Amino acid sequence: MAKLEGNNLVLSKEEIELLKKNPELVLIPNQEGVFLLIDTKMLEKNEGKQVCVKVPELSEEKEQVIGLIKKGRLSDLVEGKFEATLNDMQRKALLELVISGKVFVFKLNETYKKGVYRVNEEEEGEKVLEKKESEEFNAPEKPIHDYSLEKDGFIIAHNAELARELSAKHERSIKEGLLRGIKSFDGYYYLVEQRLLEHYMKKAVLVLDEKQEQLVEDLAKNINASKTLTKIICEFLKDDGEIMEKKKGQYKYIK
Repeated sequence: MAKLEGNNLVLSKEEIELLKKNPELVLIPNQEGVFLLIDTKMLEKNEGKQVCVKVPELSEEKEQVIGLIKKGRLSDLVEGKFEATLNDMQRKALLELVISGKVFVFKLNETYKKGVYRVNEEEEGEKVLEKKESEEFNAPEKPIHDYSLEKDGFIIAHNAELARELSAKHERSIKEGLLRGIKSFDGYYYLVEQRLLEHYMKKAVLVLDEKQEQLVEDLAKNINASKTLTKIICEFLKDDGEIMEKKKGQYKYIK
């Protein structure tokens, strides 16, 4: 978003990219609150004539970009990488979506160089939900049968029969996309809240983008989640092709 700081107009890097091909521009007021930047070459070429500026609505491109963000793999939505997959019109649409606040860049904190693009409405539900016990690195590890959706945001089944019972009991929530299940190679079945899963998958991808190989203990500390929740997050990331487990408890990010 462009900001006026004293006598200087400060642009975002996306806006700078858009203007690179036009080094000399004239700022012209269009209507209240709306300004146009026009290439001086265009003004010289059309001196004495009315310059007609066609502003594309980009509604179709905006829908395309939002769809790509909602359906894309987290590793493909990393800032800088995502823009490279878009055409010129889609990049302009992305910029407008960011300026309007419909799309934003999710970062763990300002120390991280990059974030991942997200659609703003996807975050609304996360802000009002009570924090689970598992959303803390120092959360004590418990016997698997003590974990619950209410307290931890996930359930663990240690055998196929219990897994079937859990799937049947929560069938409606699974179909509605509120819960997501997965069976790991160690024989456990995990059923986890979708919003919790998405939130920590985003965090894990950002952390692994900074350091590609991490032990589960380090990753848990960096995303501030319990070791058990982190293991579950990694099972889903493996299933989505985002990471690989080089050896037990050691994960590598696949860019």
